[in-house]
Amino acid sequence: MTRLSAPLATTLAAAFLFLSGNAGAADPDIVSTKENRHLYAGNTAVGVTPNGRRFRVFFGADGKVVYNDSKGLSQTGTWIITDDGMMCYDWRKWKDRCYAHKESGGTYQSLRDGKVKGSRFVLQKGNVGLK
Repeated sequence: MTRLSAPLATTLAAAFLFLSGNAGAADPDIVSTKENRHLYAGNTAVGVTPNGRRFRVFFGADGKVVYNDSKGLSQTGTWIITDDGMMCYDWRKWKDRCYAHKESGGTYQSLRDGKVKGSRFVLQKGNVGLK
């Protein structure tokens, strides 16, 4: 497994950042706790990082998460949705974080602390690979 620099790891992890549940309550575009569980379990987030890397993150229904990108970087961990709607990651080697998602026209944006973080992505059914 390739060790990432702190800025790159932050950029990659930011692909899924979320905002606090309280802030999300005021914004109808923030994905709810119930929607999060339904949308992510067993599906893959696919997008491109700000530095041009195509990425995929598979969210196993068993709570496992797997990240891969077009430069060969990979990471594993676990994911959960908290009662207040936060998606939290426990990565093996990256900094653990919790985020909210905002949806617009089928595209998702990651947020943390009310600010956009990371990449836009779409969700695809099942465990899809990079193309």
